[in-house]
Amino acid sequence: MSRSRQLRQNKVESVHHEHDDDDIEESLISQFETTLTIRPTANDEVEDISIDHTVLNNNTTFNYTRDQSIVDIDELEEEELISEQIPKFKTNRRYSLLPKHATKSNASAKLKKSPSPGLEDYYTKDKIDPKYESILKPSFLIDHSLQRFNKAYNDFLDSNPHISTESPRYIKEHEKTLVILSPYSPEHAFGRNWVSKSYLSTIFERPQRLLASCIGVASALTMYPFYYKIINSNKKSSLFSSHVRKIHGKNWPKKLFELCLESHEKLQKDELEVPEDWNTGDIYLNPKTINAIEGVIGTIETAVDSLYNFEQEKLKTNHNLAFVVIRPPGHHSHACLPSGFCLLNNVQIGIEFAFEKYGVSHCVILDIDLHHGDGSQDICWERAGFHGDYGQTEDDELDPKSNPRNEYGKRFATYPKVGYFSLHDIKSYPTEFGYATKENIKNASTCIMDHDLNIWNVHLQEWNNEEEFYKHYQTRYVTILNRANQFLNSAKKQYEQEYEQYLIDLNKYNKYLVKPHLYQDPVDKPIPPMPFKPLITISAGFDASEYENPQMQRHGINVPTSFYATFTKDVVKLAKIHTNGKVISFLEGGYSDGALSTGIFSHLIGLINDDEVSWNQTWGLEQVMKELVKGCKKTWTPYKKPQSDITIWANEVIKLGRSMMPNAILPTNYIYQYQEDLKQQQQFAELQKPVNKMVKEIMDYHHPNRVSEVSQSPLKTDPQDDRKIMRHTRSYYKKLATAQKQQQIQEESALNGLPKYK
Repeated sequence: MSRSRQLRQNKVESVHHEHDDDDIEESLISQFETTLTIRPTANDEVEDISIDHTVLNNNTTFNYTRDQSIVDIDELEEEELISEQIPKFKTNRRYSLLPKHATKSNASAKLKKSPSPGLEDYYTKDKIDPKYESILKPSFLIDHSLQRFNKAYNDFLDSNPHISTESPRYIKEHEKTLVILSPYSPEHAFGRNWVSKSYLSTIFERPQRLLASCIGVASALTMYPFYYKIINSNKKSSLFSSHVRKIHGKNWPKKLFELCLESHEKLQKDELEVPEDWNTGDIYLNPKTINAIEGVIGTIETAVDSLYNFEQEKLKTNHNLAFVVIRPPGHHSHACLPSGFCLLNNVQIGIEFAFEKYGVSHCVILDIDLHHGDGSQDICWERAGFHGDYGQTEDDELDPKSNPRNEYGKRFATYPKVGYFSLHDIKSYPTEFGYATKENIKNASTCIMDHDLNIWNVHLQEWNNEEEFYKHYQTRYVTILNRANQFLNSAKKQYEQEYEQYLIDLNKYNKYLVKPHLYQDPVDKPIPPMPFKPLITISAGFDASEYENPQMQRHGINVPTSFYATFTKDVVKLAKIHTNGKVISFLEGGYSDGALSTGIFSHLIGLINDDEVSWNQTWGLEQVMKELVKGCKKTWTPYKKPQSDITIWANEVIKLGRSMMPNAILPTNYIYQYQEDLKQQQQFAELQKPVNKMVKEIMDYHHPNRVSEVSQSPLKTDPQDDRKIMRHTRSYYKKLATAQKQQQIQEESALNGLPKYK
């Protein structure tokens, strides 16, 4: 029996979970007063599915087909067993990851002049071959101003006037949950056009993930249109920014930049673009990966700025809640080792930026990806002053002499202090068969709250129904929230103690200034402790979803869709206790359209500062998921006459989602290929028939010979009778072509002195 079918058969009456005060470990569930709404169904047929205020009748039929690009699990496992590349990759990493153009002395000299240089030496724009200017030019399909989305959103509101009067709302923009899109992220795409279709189907981390993510965003937006604000981050920031290099050292950003540029010639020659000792099934590059990475860094900075911008703070217009839609993911990336689809550690870079620019002193990472975030945890060891497993050597570090190590290899822990708390499957990567080394298993099971380390790992358990799952949630999974709470409480208490001691020392110093002759030794002026300013972040992976591909989720360990709303709502409540409600959520994993669309939908319902808003269990049912994923196909067309409320709703959701990031609407077998100029890009796009109408309009909009704006209305005057109005149908274009041909004949006839005719 499938898990989704079990869910429908085993839903139970709504219950309120309470904890005994005498429990060994105090649970935050009792503090948060989380209510779980789970209702039973008598049979497999769903009688009533409510979509906001709508109802789905049980006579709806679905025509859902599996993605043809997916290969069988046996074939995928065979590929992995043959390659066994990750252990080899990690062993030889130092050889592979050193940049060609780095010199220790030159780098040191640069650092003395400026602790945060931009592109340096070989990497400055004036030193890069000019040919890369055209190669790195971003896609012409990027809708920087969200023109398409804004029009689609306004049309949605105009078509549903009751929403403006009935929907709950935040009047002030800054009270809304901010969703930040990274329009450059689709630029990172697989580029080896010589591989087989079977191999291509195993590349799970793909640009199309962003389309499914946008449909998930649109799902939440249609339920609560005035609770969210959607923006693009068009900001591109340097790969060599100080907050990137403090996490990843001097060498890996340089090597990554080099490999991206060198990939152009290699891919053109049908050569492997990354070192052969890398895990080439997980990690790929193309020249425009630089655009994606710089866009991701810029989007992360935009998110942090939106929470802490000083000018906005004066006006009290900062947001508190933000969800960042970016790729590639980051939590597997160590300081000096890319791994598991991840090139840079996004969340750790964001934390470092928040510390540098806004003085964030303590940060919590709550990681709910199916896989253990070994990279994020390893960087926490480095922050605590220890050597990371794949961390920075002395050659990587920006200034190793400023904080020397003691005889045991430990140095003073530095700010910001970061706690890592993860809920994951211990059977999956990086502790899956083939990779489950002793060290990997220990890392994924580490629990410690001392020695400058705050790390707690909890393993997902099997379950048969949601009642059983939420018993695990109440007794086990909530532990990561408890430990995060403990970390922040302890940090605040330590700050208060240090500040109290500072006041004592300051009083002593002031007395010394007045009567220095009474003191045998001089008294130094005390330094105040760093102010306590905490932040909570979420590494929001959705590959633990019940709708994830079995090829990615191989061990039957998953979570119901409702988990993302329940957990996120508890995180928001924790943030109200410690951070004035500030939370930034970063997209991590999630590799099927169903997992991403429904998981993000649920996650955003939880990421609202409104206790009255809760997840409706019917929103996570399989029928809803199947309707949403239809919109992830490149050639999707809306229902002409949707017969049920769910199909009407899905039509609106998909239209909104597809309008957010048009350059993510790609075929399942899409492979990056360099095109010489805009004309060739358009010719290439024309070959990808049939062309989606919205994409075609955007192409026309960006055409260099364009003389008018894209039409804002589906209605046009009949070319053959201006008294009639008709839509942009095939008949309209046929009549238009006929009218243009007749006009041409008339003009030629006039030149020849012949009479005009109609």
